[in-house]
Amino acid sequence: MSIKITNGNKEEAINIMREAAQWLIDIEKPLWDINDLTPENISNPIEEFYVLWENEEGIAAMTLSFEDRFLWPHIKPNTSGFIHKLSVRRKHAGKGYAKTMAEHAKNVCLSKGIKYLRLDCDPHRAGLLKFYETCGFTLVEIKQLNTPKLGVIDLAMYEMKLT
Repeated sequence: MSIKITNGNKEEAINIMREAAQWLIDIEKPLWDINDLTPENISNPIEEFYVLWENEEGIAAMTLSFEDRFLWPHIKPNTSGFIHKLSVRRKHAGKGYAKTMAEHAKNVCLSKGIKYLRLDCDPHRAGLLKFYETCGFTLVEIKQLNTPKLGVIDLAMYEMKLT
């Protein structure tokens, strides 16, 4: 088994994210609007797209950026890494790939001298919260956000101090 993580394959990353989004829609726990997961809509130049590959198959994906003015406006740029849309293809769920991606994000941040890794997620998904806490993230706050499409939503804001 040959595992590698690459940066820059936006198309494969989005395909993995769309598959995860569709699965969440299918089980009636939608998280992301699948129509927003397109190259045109995810074109933020500050985000890096990472894909975990196993034997040339894209298995997991995430974006990593070093500023998030929308959800973490009080955090200065380049002092934290921000994971978004961490996704795993369903046939590979539960095999540790998401944890490998989080560890990779941590290592990228450490290589840049960044001291924190942060993320947000749905606070009503106990399994997801437990997963991030198992990875070493700590809950900072539950934040309410008023969105144009979804109205008011709750977000669990997590961080990990890197050493």
